[in-house]
Amino acid sequence: MDRLTKSDKTFLALVSLMLLGKAICTYSGVDHPIMQNWTGAWPALILAAFFGFIAIKLAEKTGFPDIRDEKISNKKRFLYPVLLGIAFAIIEILVGLAMTLPNIHVPFPYSIPVYLSGGIFLEILYHLIPTVFLVWLGSNVLMSGKRQNEVFVAAALLASLWEPVMQITGMHRMGMLTGMVFGAGLFIFIFAGNLIPITLFRKYGFLAPVVWRLTDYSLWHVIWPMIYY
Repeated sequence: MDRLTKSDKTFLALVSLMLLGKAICTYSGVDHPIMQNWTGAWPALILAAFFGFIAIKLAEKTGFPDIRDEKISNKKRFLYPVLLGIAFAIIEILVGLAMTLPNIHVPFPYSIPVYLSGGIFLEILYHLIPTVFLVWLGSNVLMSGKRQNEVFVAAALLASLWEPVMQITGMHRMGMLTGMVFGAGLFIFIFAGNLIPITLFRKYGFLAPVVWRLTDYSLWHVIWPMIYY
């Protein structure tokens, strides 16, 4: 059996953090609508970890940088995602103020394990698995490795549509959309919130989108509620 590579160990470390956060939430008995409606039940986390590990192994074969690619600088892997995450969180805060949203966040200190676990889980579920497998199927399998970039663009657009379609549909059912223009703007914003990490993944490897999401969640879901509510 081959030894685990640095990339394997890094991904398994992320999975360990995801499972640790879930374990803390379960042990603490966190009772919040986000936890009740969250798809991150134990079977979902285990399946995400399993298929995510396969996706990490396929990533380089489908044109994605290795998660520990030595050609990617730490500035690209960490600094750029942090800055983009801060900028995106500020926009989220402004949108939340414009919508006069109630306090929808998990209270501190439980917000830390909830959003740590959820952030890693969603990056694996929403972006790592679908984009890698779609590129692998569309390019490597069906076209013998040709048109990889074109297939990636199509896969990135499809993967980015998943969350905004679900969220806008849910908000419409709950009567939270004030009009078509606002709904369209919010759709574009959520779409961008998926396309950004997928693009970071393609350019800088899987650590970059995870850093982006955890930065965004830290400001939007953890720090901001402590200041404002």
